[in-house]
Amino acid sequence: MHSENGWNDLVAHIAARWQDDDSGPKQDRSRRRRQEILQAAVRVFAREGIARARIGDIAAEAGVPVSSVYDYYPGKEDVAYAVPIARMGKFYDEFAEATRAVPTARERLRLYLWLTADFARRDPDWARTLYLEVWPSVLVKEARVRECLDDFARIVVALIRDGGIRGEWPVDANPYQTATILIGSMSQLIITWLLYRRPRDLMRATTQLVDRLLLLLDALPEMAKESRPASRRVPRARAGADSALR
Repeated sequence: MHSENGWNDLVAHIAARWQDDDSGPKQDRSRRRRQEILQAAVRVFAREGIARARIGDIAAEAGVPVSSVYDYYPGKEDVAYAVPIARMGKFYDEFAEATRAVPTARERLRLYLWLTADFARRDPDWARTLYLEVWPSVLVKEARVRECLDDFARIVVALIRDGGIRGEWPVDANPYQTATILIGSMSQLIITWLLYRRPRDLMRATTQLVDRLLLLLDALPEMAKESRPASRRVPRARAGADSALR
């Protein structure tokens, strides 16, 4: 990204592609019903797990007939696919709005990582479904789910590159690996909080962690030099994890 317009266009494009396109009175009613079903599904998935949950459980939680769920989703897996997409669309939209007032790549990246944890804090049932059920499972292989989560990593990579172009930190020769470190660290913090409610103050811990992670960007040349000799000995499984961000 070589310009503000390029950055804004990227974020706006990602935010727009995951928004609900329904409009008009009939579509508004349909959207509200679909959102009610998804919100109910999140509660059921967080409580029971996707494997044990049933369409009937989701319908009962939403207070609608089972047939109403099938009007929108062919099966339980389709509901599970829709859960991360619906909420991530709001995440991207909120970030796109907030980042307009943020002038530097460093502060944009700080905001992005902080907002990741804040979304989990605001909706822990959704976070449990995403981080503990969908992301580690085969469900993430479904095309639109994978694309939605790939966009999450794509923004991190773009921010790392943008900061290098701006001179805010050294140019990163391997932004995908750096993105893996940033995303993995944030995910581990959120998962630990979901499982054990530790740390008790998630956002305070997030601020401290993000401060430390951003220091890594200033040490990129040294990290790159140290990693080059060892890069040939990286196990295949780990190399595959890095390539998943590409």
